[in-house]
Amino acid sequence: MAVEPAVIRNVCLIGHRGSGKTAIAETMIGLASGRSGPAGHHVLDYTDEEAERGMTLGMSVATLEWKGRQVNVLDTPGDGGFIADAFVAQRVADCAILVVHAQDPIQVVTERVWRRGEREGIPHVIVVNHLDRERTDFGAVVEQLRARFGQAVVPLNLPIGRENDLKGVYGLLSGTAFIEGEQRAEIPEGMEDEVDEAKIQLFEAIAESDDTLLEKYLEGEELSTEEAFEGIRKGIADGVIIPVLATSAERNVGMDRLLDVVAGSVDRSRWIDDKGDEVPCDPEGPFAAYVFKTYQDPYAGRLSVLRVVSGRCRSDEALTNPRTGSAERLGGIAHLVGKERVSVDEAVAGDIIAVAKLKDTNTFDTLCKPERPMVFEPVELPEPTSSFAVGARARGEEEKVFDAIKRITDEDPSLKLERDEATEEDILAGLAQMHVELALERISRRYGVEVASREPKVPFKETIMGTEQAQGRYKKQTGGRGQFGDARIEVSPLPRGEGFEFENAIVGGAIPRQFIPAVEKGIVEAMRQGPIAGYPVVDVKVRLYDGAFHSVDSSEMAFKVAGSMAFKNAVEQARPVLLEPYVRVEVLAPTEMVGDIMGDLSGRRGRPMGIEQRGERQVIQAEVPQIEMLTYARDLRSITGGRANFHVESGHYEEVPPNLVDKVLAANEREEEKEKVG
Repeated sequence: MAVEPAVIRNVCLIGHRGSGKTAIAETMIGLASGRSGPAGHHVLDYTDEEAERGMTLGMSVATLEWKGRQVNVLDTPGDGGFIADAFVAQRVADCAILVVHAQDPIQVVTERVWRRGEREGIPHVIVVNHLDRERTDFGAVVEQLRARFGQAVVPLNLPIGRENDLKGVYGLLSGTAFIEGEQRAEIPEGMEDEVDEAKIQLFEAIAESDDTLLEKYLEGEELSTEEAFEGIRKGIADGVIIPVLATSAERNVGMDRLLDVVAGSVDRSRWIDDKGDEVPCDPEGPFAAYVFKTYQDPYAGRLSVLRVVSGRCRSDEALTNPRTGSAERLGGIAHLVGKERVSVDEAVAGDIIAVAKLKDTNTFDTLCKPERPMVFEPVELPEPTSSFAVGARARGEEEKVFDAIKRITDEDPSLKLERDEATEEDILAGLAQMHVELALERISRRYGVEVASREPKVPFKETIMGTEQAQGRYKKQTGGRGQFGDARIEVSPLPRGEGFEFENAIVGGAIPRQFIPAVEKGIVEAMRQGPIAGYPVVDVKVRLYDGAFHSVDSSEMAFKVAGSMAFKNAVEQARPVLLEPYVRVEVLAPTEMVGDIMGDLSGRRGRPMGIEQRGERQVIQAEVPQIEMLTYARDLRSITGGRANFHVESGHYEEVPPNLVDKVLAANEREEEKEKVG
């Protein structure tokens, strides 16, 4: 029998790498199972890659019970290269727990996940972790958080003791000190002033969350404990109170208090379908579930994780996927605790479940009843910033390699595989170099195939600056019927981006009509490789104005060769130049870093196009040669400490300055046709 929505709580842990999110989640699991500490090593960070690197690389889900509540915990990565899972988690959870490190609370990912949470409208709770470390000051951290995230940030409890002497926490609402499993209804000695000051902040925030409470507070009446707790719950849900809790996951200090806060708060009004209609969390409503994560389980195969938005479902339920129109049937329904699955009979609105072997359903799809179709929008993910050209290392394994890449991109939609027709390369792009490298490592481990990778080519082109005429004459005699074709052409430049124009100016039958298309075909084939470095020739007009033929020896093949020869001869004389692609770049950064970023872009031959304010940050717009952007993701992280991110769009082509031709060709590391991926 499934629990009802009223007792389900969905929370996600977000924050910078090293803040202790996974340790907090595993301590929650341990406490819920009756232990006094973490559930065990690598319950959530269970993959080989996570164990080797000592960091979370993907979202993990754990279902636990605490004081009559079912709590679904989503643990997310804190490295910027894997931040997409944190964005997804804030879509499907009911509350986000922002975990900050007591020694350095406001870090890059802290700000990025916070901004996304504001866009998603998700309530927040802040946890200050690692308070047992040296040089930590809870009060100073709270002030930093208030300065960055606003006056709604208020402490809900205070640490008892500092650094290595951390003993427990004091609850400002309950008036109770929690020290090593014991409860004392008294203020710890020496904390009286600190408690009074924190209570004023907290009760002012509670009063401001509700007009009735505010009126009572301003008239000097004391708020009851029940009113205060209800004010906190409502204030968190409305985003006007952001409570801060003191913890040390390593010492299990304050962890039960955090679970109590999670168990006491819920808000589920944020689900809107693609038509703009609100979908309430109603177990008797039409069934709809949102697929927010896909795993490739080595034993179960494809495993889809769903947030049940509305209605209820059982195993073997017949559903439909509105995106594909495909019918789907739910296999066994389970809750997850890391990689372990716990079977359940039924799931209701508000729950998070795992289902194996959906045949035609991807991440961000919606499953619903055929008679009541419903769709929820996909999560907007960060733009890829790091790209590799990929292919099979061994001949004959191309199909296996690209099937494995597809499986990995299904599992992680922030990875993109696209074909670049200009360079004839397959490009795998991700949020950071390590993000793509990890994907390639997983392919090797899971599927036993090796993917070759390298930096992608930049699609240079060539064109001409002058007008010239040339002849292409092909004559071959081998004893029998020979080959003869003669074409005379004039080449001239076209405006940038115009491509190719062919004009037939033959008069008097100098070249018979049936051979004209062959001349054009030969010219088009010759345009594939220009005279400077073998790049395609573009923005050229070709006028065929004269020629000659032989009544017996002329053929389509002969005129095709003649057209090709004529084009090559003409282009070599028409002042050929190298063209390079420019991209449009937008960099979002703190104001104080604008100067450094502008200087770096100028050093890349970039042209600033403007600066504008966007919230508290600045957007720098520029046009930059694509060849200069190959290392930009890494370099921008170095310049700004990871506090800036950027977006790139395709732009236009421009002539490479003559003094830089050798440099840009060398930077592209282009070889002849023998070059292969890897």
